[in-house]
Amino acid sequence: MRSVYARLQVAIVLTCALCPVIGCGGGGGGVVPPPPPQPPPPPPPPIEIGDGPGPMADAVAPEPGVSTLAARNAAPAGAPSADAVRVAALSRLEALATDPPSTQAELAALLADFTGWVTQQPDDAAAQAGLAVVMVFAGAYNAGIAAGYAPGDLLEIFRPITDLAPAAAGESHVEQAISAPFRPLLAPLSRDREMRPAQWLDPTAPDFSSADLQIAIRSLWLPVINEAIARLEAVADHAGGSNVPLVQIGGRRPVAAYRAEVRALIGMMRVLKGGLLTACAWQLNPGEWDWTQDLPARDADGNGVLTVDEYCPPDPFLWRHQSATMRAGGNAIRSGLDEVIAALGERRPDSFLQRWAAGGGSIQMLRDARAVMAGTVDVTIGYGNTGPARTRTVPMNLARAWDRPVDDAKELLPWLRPVDNPAWQALPRTIDDFPDPTLGGVFPQPQPVISILAAGPRYIEITHGELTVVLVDRR
Repeated sequence: MRSVYARLQVAIVLTCALCPVIGCGGGGGGVVPPPPPQPPPPPPPPIEIGDGPGPMADAVAPEPGVSTLAARNAAPAGAPSADAVRVAALSRLEALATDPPSTQAELAALLADFTGWVTQQPDDAAAQAGLAVVMVFAGAYNAGIAAGYAPGDLLEIFRPITDLAPAAAGESHVEQAISAPFRPLLAPLSRDREMRPAQWLDPTAPDFSSADLQIAIRSLWLPVINEAIARLEAVADHAGGSNVPLVQIGGRRPVAAYRAEVRALIGMMRVLKGGLLTACAWQLNPGEWDWTQDLPARDADGNGVLTVDEYCPPDPFLWRHQSATMRAGGNAIRSGLDEVIAALGERRPDSFLQRWAAGGGSIQMLRDARAVMAGTVDVTIGYGNTGPARTRTVPMNLARAWDRPVDDAKELLPWLRPVDNPAWQALPRTIDDFPDPTLGGVFPQPQPVISILAAGPRYIEITHGELTVVLVDRR
């Protein structure tokens, strides 16, 4: 089941412009003319997935797992000060970095601790940062429960705190505590880390409903992210300047958190928000589609060509919701990257962000990611099967995927030809297999890209400067 879905998922992710090159590969077969132009599909059902019901605490839907009401009602910072930071909050941040919650009760207790510290002392910047991060975790947990995911699976979302960002050599426990809120967000941007597509949507799962998941994200997760961002913005707005420490730790290697650290956390939360909005922009329900059937077996008329209707779930699968969610997602990602880049520009010599940069964090990677989101840039596509990668350099305008999204992503999918390939069951053969070879304008010079796909490589990656995104890796 997984192998068949994985092949189609590659094409789906491509056309949704989350990873625009993976699509469909390439392969052999006789020349068949492309299908005639089709009239545009009717509008999708009225399931509007927007930016959440609003920032007010009482606007969040009833939460099925961990209540964030008290946390959202806790006072914002008015005059954050390093003198207000308490050891207990730092210790709890250390626990968050090294031993994240593994049960709902532990998550609720963690949220209650930070809520209590912020209520007692709103100007404790460490407690405010910890509360914002745990609120976002609780929002994710509640959204997942509402969408039908198992609690144990959802709690794995906290694992990147320890797995992706191990403490630097010689870093003290207190230093780990300061860095805790930033670990799950900044770790994937460290040098030599490849970014890979998220795999949290699984239409092959029993009773999967993209509408349920998207509505849960809209009503339970996005509003809490907005609240967390507003809480951190209050800390940054009242920080007293870029050179005023908000958290200070002495010792052999003194380290501090400043306004820049808070701004970086705000930026990464905006990037997260943009990713969620993007995931909520499309109809993803496959209906009763049978993912277990091999692609060659879907060639109903036996002509050696798989039309989109033959290998893809029917409408409204991959229709775009009528709201401006896709454009909002792109804007959130761009503003988030801008915030992080600006924060790194004002980092202090004794700060956590300086430690991160000195330890291999790539500021240039962030700049390159921002350039990719801005407009047309040259990218290098690495591809192959084994051994050194072959490369082609082509222009790419990924911003169009967010700024001018198509109404039906299936309109970008190609015809496929069954092939004898160890990594693929079916692939496009030539540019004529694509109704729009530019994939909605993302690749204005599509021929090199289609030639790569036609070869059916086991791995594909896109690089711009120091940013590398792995799209396929089946080596």
